[in-house]
Amino acid sequence: MVSHPDWLSLDAGETVVWRGAPRVRRVLPSAVAAALWIALLVAGAAVAVRATTLPTLVPVGAAVLFAVPAVAAAATTYLRTVNVEYVLTDRNCYRKRGVLSTRVTRVGLANVQRTALQKNVWGNLFDYGTVSLSTAGSEGVDLRFTDLDDPETVRDELNRLTGADERRPSRPPAGLNAATADALRTEFGALRAAAERLDREVSDG
Repeated sequence: MVSHPDWLSLDAGETVVWRGAPRVRRVLPSAVAAALWIALLVAGAAVAVRATTLPTLVPVGAAVLFAVPAVAAAATTYLRTVNVEYVLTDRNCYRKRGVLSTRVTRVGLANVQRTALQKNVWGNLFDYGTVSLSTAGSEGVDLRFTDLDDPETVRDELNRLTGADERRPSRPPAGLNAATADALRTEFGALRAAAERLDREVSDG
């Protein structure tokens, strides 16, 4: 049995099925950019010390001053990443985030109508991606589990719990890959939700 985190208060009889979090490696672009910027500032300060008669403290202080925003941006990205957690139970999906305060979003599995898996080029190479959930009648995505390692396992578990496996073909039609089939199903679901909304507006009007 998967343990539940301290921030999560479960309903009676509710069981945790999966826990996860974004890949910490998502902060690498910010960290690399900050490191390159700092290296550039250090080199500039060194050149300024040799080429001018300014006191050493002036270029060094300027370099430190300009480095602070880059370091702060990388630190903020890191804190926001490590303070996100996802929980899937047999009844609900939860997302916890927040550095100074905790915000928890919950989506009931009974309301989930569509799930989708998105991967970019790097996600296909290194097997990570984002799983999105949409509820009946919604115009967009209600909850995202972003930058997950092995996202197919999470999506398959969601489909099993929501019964989506029973509502979709066991395999895409010939000549249609799984990613395209998922995108088409998402578009069809959005069209159906829009049609239902239009029908309600016509009925009310």
